[in-house]
Amino acid sequence: MENPRFVITIGRQFGSGGRELGRRLADMFAIPYYDKELIAEASKESGIDPEYFEKADEKTPGSLIRALTANLMMSGGAVGAENALAGENIFKFQSDVIREVARAGSCVIVGRCADYILRNEPICISTFVYASDDDRIDRVMRCHGAKTPKEAMEMMRKTDKKRAGYYNFYTDKCWGAAASYDLCIDSSVLGIEKTAELIRSYVEQRIQAVVEAAE
Repeated sequence: MENPRFVITIGRQFGSGGRELGRRLADMFAIPYYDKELIAEASKESGIDPEYFEKADEKTPGSLIRALTANLMMSGGAVGAENALAGENIFKFQSDVIREVARAGSCVIVGRCADYILRNEPICISTFVYASDDDRIDRVMRCHGAKTPKEAMEMMRKTDKKRAGYYNFYTDKCWGAAASYDLCIDSSVLGIEKTAELIRSYVEQRIQAVVEAAE
């Protein structure tokens, strides 16, 4: 019997290696990986300039409206146009795309409240990845351009605050809280590869349980 369709969603602290882990899981299961690709697809589906989706990416409506208003004024656009690009509308466009890619087949989706958006999917395995400050600082300095540990810490603080605000605003759950996810895991304990293997085992057992229940 062919495995049923499933989705792995990944919430993550900045610098925890969530994206790397997501790509590794996608490779393990030979399924698509979605992250920034969702922005391009949502832009194409809605006909809205991808720049607006970039500005909206994991931001709460208040901060988004301020950014869009400044952008529209600088470009000579009508400030009233911000209503059509309100955070809730941007979120809806992206949510529709997330549902579409999930219906199309098994996949891995990083961030963007995908676990909440797909909460009614038969098999949606929601994970949250965190890591020690030392590991996160090292990764942020290697991969995100921070020059000093202090700069890395500030980037971590700001990005996590932004992600938490976005998640908490659009869902009825709490970002990073264990009760909000099926599985929370510290990637600094086993490293990315072994963490991916651990999640794969969990996913396989979840799928097997669904298959056995259907028989």
